[in-house]
Amino acid sequence: MNYYDILGVTKDASVDEIKKAYRKKAVEHHPDKGGDEAKFREAAEAYETLSDDNKRREYDMYGGSRRSNGGGFQAHGFSMEDIFSRFGDVFGGNPFGNFNPRAQQKRGNDLRVSLKLSLEEIFRGSIKKVKYKRQNACSNCNGQGGHGEKTCQGCNGFGRRNFTQHTPFGTISQTMGCNDCGGSGKQISNRCNSCNGHGTHDKEEIVDITIPRGVMNGMTLNLQGHGNYAKGGVSGDLHVHIEEIPHDRFKREGNDLHTDVWINISDAVLGGQKEIETFYGPQHLAILPGTESGKIIKVHGKGMPQMGSNGNTVGVGNLVIKLNVFIPKNLNEEQTKIFESLRNLE
Repeated sequence: MNYYDILGVTKDASVDEIKKAYRKKAVEHHPDKGGDEAKFREAAEAYETLSDDNKRREYDMYGGSRRSNGGGFQAHGFSMEDIFSRFGDVFGGNPFGNFNPRAQQKRGNDLRVSLKLSLEEIFRGSIKKVKYKRQNACSNCNGQGGHGEKTCQGCNGFGRRNFTQHTPFGTISQTMGCNDCGGSGKQISNRCNSCNGHGTHDKEEIVDITIPRGVMNGMTLNLQGHGNYAKGGVSGDLHVHIEEIPHDRFKREGNDLHTDVWINISDAVLGGQKEIETFYGPQHLAILPGTESGKIIKVHGKGMPQMGSNGNTVGVGNLVIKLNVFIPKNLNEEQTKIFESLRNLE
């Protein structure tokens, strides 16, 4: 079958007609769409020749006898990436979804670490150092695994392989990434001795993490490019999971801080003053006469900073104080007489 028949055009077809025909055949035979890989490559080879005036003239003169000299994809083992790079104008917006190998740059795995923070650190914001292990790019081969490339024999440069499995329910066919080349269609000719061709080596990393004021317990901070490196690609991300350490005096509910304050019976009955320590410094409380145990005092703007979507502070919560009256249990003789006299006042 000649190139014109492959694309389904006549010998006097225009360049635009050849381009449209190739695009149609490429979509029809693309392996990711259930097509035939061989026919997809064959259509690309036909278009490479017929879209070039000189190659087309030579082909019309000599026919298929010089196919091997026309730069054919089958003859030279070109990969799918070569087809896309040469004929990107034909594919335009890439009708094949996310297949384009240039858009599918290999990416390393994401990593996850936990970071415990005290309430004080969350209140004021801080910079914390985190130590963890990751797969870093090999410095000897710049993360490439070696030098020199050759077409992967396992997938013939396509980057994917077709697998057929016979089951009691029928035959199942699927296309999967090639394990031999990691989907690149290429293999390293000369492996790096330092990383044995893997392109990575284990390394202990220490990174500084900026903690925004008011970060919430259970929140995850993302550090791009600090995860594992992938050979010939880019690094994944590091996800930092925030764990808030319980405080001995304050309990956080959203952006409000709750605390219990104990007062004696005299202050509850007669009123008085109470001073407590907060993250903002000393806070003076006025105890009104006749204060009952369990009374709530709310101090506005003395809670935790409220973190906005961009990490900046957009507000402040409240300080919620619960007053508890302390009831003495072991009274001496004099104290007992005082409370007896108070009973008689009732």
